[in-house]
Amino acid sequence: MLDREFTAGRMTATTRRRIVTAPGGASIPDQPSRRDDVSVTESLTESLRRSPPSLHDSPDYWGLAWDALAWLEKNVREGMSTLETGAGASTMVFAARGARHHVVTPDAEEERRIRAACEERGIDASGVTFHIARSHDVLPELDVPALDLVLVDGAHGFPYPILDWWHLAPRLKTGGRMVLDDAYLPGIAAIVDYARASDAWELEAPISFRTARIRKLRDDDPPNEADARAAHGRMSFAYLPPGRRIVASARTRIFSTRPGIWAVRKLRGPR
Repeated sequence: MLDREFTAGRMTATTRRRIVTAPGGASIPDQPSRRDDVSVTESLTESLRRSPPSLHDSPDYWGLAWDALAWLEKNVREGMSTLETGAGASTMVFAARGARHHVVTPDAEEERRIRAACEERGIDASGVTFHIARSHDVLPELDVPALDLVLVDGAHGFPYPILDWWHLAPRLKTGGRMVLDDAYLPGIAAIVDYARASDAWELEAPISFRTARIRKLRDDDPPNEADARAAHGRMSFAYLPPGRRIVASARTRIFSTRPGIWAVRKLRGPR
């Protein structure tokens, strides 16, 4: 028989020894098994993976990769100020770890399902605040404390992840982290590319095969310049017919550099 107690994101299971009746009516303890008197702990991530909740409009599990959920469970601390766009099993982890957590989702039914799933598993979700709206509508005016950790996992089509980053980056504390799910998609990959080249952000080791992590080093707006140097070599001429792309690429890469600009000025001569 199992007694289960769920506390602060961890589930504890202990086995009770059975009492059996011997011939003649005497009660004696059953032979102990290897699990008797042993406390077995299971993380919330392991519990969710073993028995995934249905939190969205689908019987299937939709959510962060399990490695990303485990990272959240390990790194979120009680009292941290956190926010996510999108909602799901990650919301349950933030709640279980005791974060002061804000969730932005347009689906009120998701809030109902998540709170019910938290109650079923004994998770206190009183520190979670839902904002039922589209992120690009609510984030510009959302009043939240400075954030320790942000998870961007809402609308994935262009330009929504970039808008989420734009509105949340100034609210993230220096040293705070932003977790970007489905980072292989173009809208999220653009954020990763920018962070990799930026002096204001650090691209850290990936959390999972599809989950990137960036750390804010300082407050700084993206640069205003829009030339080949600003592109850091990442330029696309896909809008041109195939035959013109190579010439356009070479021309731009050569003549947009400092030596190229100097050569053009020399060729033009004094004005």
